Amino acid sequence: MAFPVPSLTFVRCADVSPTATTIQAFLDALYSALTAANDYRGTAKPATHTWTVTQQQVSAVTNAVTCAPPSALGLITPVVIFAGRTLPGTPTMLTPDITTASMFLVGVNKNGGVYNSWDAALPMTSGQFSGYYRGGSTAAQALATIIRCFVSPETILIQVIQSATVQSWVYIGALLQPYTNDTSLACETDGRIYGMVTNGSSGAVSSTWLNSASVMFSHTTTSGGPHCAVFQPNTSTMFNCGTRSIYSLAGGAVAELTDGSGAFIGDIMDFGRNTGTNGNNNGTRLGTLRGIYRAGAVQSGRYLRTGATDLYHYVSVDTANPAMGLMLPAVA
Repeated sequence: MAFPVPSLTFVRCADVSPTATTIQAFLDALYSALTAANDYRGTAKPATHTWTVTQQQVSAVTNAVTCAPPSALGLITPVVIFAGRTLPGTPTMLTPDITTASMFLVGVNKNGGVYNSWDAALPMTSGQFSGYYRGGSTAAQALATIIRCFVSPETILIQVIQSATVQSWVYIGALLQPYTNDTSLACETDGRIYGMVTNGSSGAVSSTWLNSASVMFSHTTTSGGPHCAVFQPNTSTMFNCGTRSIYSLAGGAVAELTDGSGAFIGDIMDFGRNTGTNGNNNGTRLGTLRGIYRAGAVQSGRYLRTGATDLYHYVSVDTANPAMGLMLPAVA
């Protein structure tokens, strides 16, 4: 059983598109999405889901967006960093990824202080920094791209939509719920496990991610491929990891994802350490993925609602047709 930490609910932010085909415009659009006062329906975002988001600029040019969760949570001062610039820079990358010019990068700093620089060894001056993974293809830096953000009190899901079936996903923050409350070995002193998941820069989220290894929510050993890593508790060491299970369903079959009444069950993903090769996440158990549940074949952008109240948001690899997807509990 997982050790109890607060369940996560999500606000879906209003969609934003870049105003130019540059990494700076992409980061500015991401900043606009995360800082808008209202959600996608025009409803005010609750304070519980409002992060401190800062546009970090040099000579009025954005090269990073830093995101700190609500301080009232009493966490270990985690900061999510989205970064990149036209020139490559010298950021600390997380193996096996390498940086290039205009690459969208994602990382997490914990126990940090004030912001220093996106490409400093410690972007938040102190604490522990994960290093960066690639967050998506440079082709996503286009005027037609849609940036759709889902924000919980402790995590952020970024869905970058280049076209209906060409997408990049990033999930980052206090990702895992540990199995025990051992704050020396199993989790941080605030009971969480921090890290990030990305499908990388080499291609779109796989259309078969529910029943394939080495895809989203797993880890590969190739630069630019899908990656997942979390901090070893109380250290700066990163553990490669990912979901320990995939489905056998094929061709859109949904029997594995429904109960006897045909209702989707919202399946939890359990994570283990990667044992050194693509998709082999059968090492030491780490915890369960927080806030995200496998949902079968759904059309991205839809929702489950009662009256005017959202219950779940759906995210899948197709915005036009049902496809392999996930569900996020909505804030009340």
